[in-house]
Amino acid sequence: MLKQLLLALKRLLRALGPVLVGCIFLGAVYLLYREISKYSLADIRMSLAQISTGSIILSVLLAIINYIILIGYDWLALKGIHKTLPVSRVSLVSFVGQAVSYNFGALLGGSTVRFRFYSSWGFSPMDIVRLVLMLAITFWVGALGLVGAIFMIAPPEIPPELGMHMPLDIRPLGAILFLIAISYLIVCKFIHKPIHIFGKEFAFPPFKIAVAQAVVAGADLVAAGACLYVLLPPDAHVSFLQFLPTYLMAMVAVVLTHVPGGAGVLEVVILHLTTASPQAVFAALLCFRVIYYLLPLLLAAVIFAIYEVRQQAIQESGVLHDAGRWMRAFAPTIMASAVFGIGAILCFYVVLPVSPERLAQIREWIPLGIVEFASMATGVAGVMLLFLTRGIQHRQRAAFRLAIAMLCIGIIGPLLHSLSWFVALMSLIVLLSVLSIRRKCCRPSSLWKLHLTPSWLFAIVSVLVCSAGLGLLIYHMDPSDPVLWTSSDYAADAARLFRTFAAEALLLICIAVGYMRTAPIRKRWNAVRRFGRRNKQ
Repeated sequence: MLKQLLLALKRLLRALGPVLVGCIFLGAVYLLYREISKYSLADIRMSLAQISTGSIILSVLLAIINYIILIGYDWLALKGIHKTLPVSRVSLVSFVGQAVSYNFGALLGGSTVRFRFYSSWGFSPMDIVRLVLMLAITFWVGALGLVGAIFMIAPPEIPPELGMHMPLDIRPLGAILFLIAISYLIVCKFIHKPIHIFGKEFAFPPFKIAVAQAVVAGADLVAAGACLYVLLPPDAHVSFLQFLPTYLMAMVAVVLTHVPGGAGVLEVVILHLTTASPQAVFAALLCFRVIYYLLPLLLAAVIFAIYEVRQQAIQESGVLHDAGRWMRAFAPTIMASAVFGIGAILCFYVVLPVSPERLAQIREWIPLGIVEFASMATGVAGVMLLFLTRGIQHRQRAAFRLAIAMLCIGIIGPLLHSLSWFVALMSLIVLLSVLSIRRKCCRPSSLWKLHLTPSWLFAIVSVLVCSAGLGLLIYHMDPSDPVLWTSSDYAADAARLFRTFAAEALLLICIAVGYMRTAPIRKRWNAVRRFGRRNKQ
């Protein structure tokens, strides 16, 4: 009886998980919208312009240092479960795993990437579970210890809106958090026998590894916080010691909510807890997203593309090592993540208005009709790429060919729409990376037979909701306004975006109709109807 109850509870939690994450995400988006709507786009643009080139370069260097530190997570986890791997493999799985996990979270493959890597190297499922548990413990020991120490040494100021819900002196809270981290070290020092949890055996790591876990996690969080801090303007009047607790609490919130990429959650927490100007903080967060999240994901795709090309040359010569086989097996998954990322970028890109300087150049060089068409084509291509990622992950030929066409639009569209060479360059990088796996995408199955998981659908909806919300935030569009349908001018960004949204909505309707006609969905719907009839009887 107890076993059946636990199984039912497990199924319920598994079903409610995506729903809870979705509610948290929508709440974070609403709070972010309410906070940012107080400021104009010109204020945010001015804050972005105030970020110096030196600050961006320093942030990139800190991000590189941080990703090097992140290798220590997997290295210590392997030591904790008494396994060894070459440094090159540990570095690879750490970088790719973190790049995917930071952008898509555990819901969309952060843990799956590690599972596929380690299982291909001969690790048993239990070994991988213990390793992932060690990774989580490393983060929490470092986070709790660092937050507790800062709360005790230099407690941050509590915002007025939170002062009524929190004690004015948070030093006792810091002491409690610090003691929790210290307790883990004490347990590792004096308990050497394994313990049993839910019938599974777990052993605490040696004391030296436990101390190294706290040091590595602390260094990781400090480096990541510094990567964002250097992007803040000099007149923010916030010291790093004052900013670090805010970043730590934001990262803890991101980990607890499981929202992919921490979308909205990271921004809301930092905006509410920092004392700097909100528009400057939001601009720094946008730049931080590109440096710390997007660029590593693109780099991971490029690494796999280069490796794929080399392995194809080796295969043609008749030699292919085991390392080449497992590396090539993960290429479609990584490329699918990169395609999803560039699709999201295109969806957000069409929302942003064109700068006055580029608008003057566009008036001279590009006809208005082409600009209008490029905007709609870019938005439609972004939405299509979001849906095609599952097909690429499953190596479908049709999804691969459509993705190539959409990526070509993603290169040409931004150039014709606003002369955006940066977005076009990112699309080109992803296109070349995806072309490297053309031989793997050979399955002839139909796109409509592809199963879209709830987590993947949630990620797609998240991107579309956020991009639409950003458009409403910038332009305050009213669908009943006839000007949005009829206005046609180089400076009519709102009308152009509204027509792009209409094209995207039409595409979504076509996709929904296509999936509703497929057999798997009909079977599920018929099963639901039969279940309802039985209950009525």
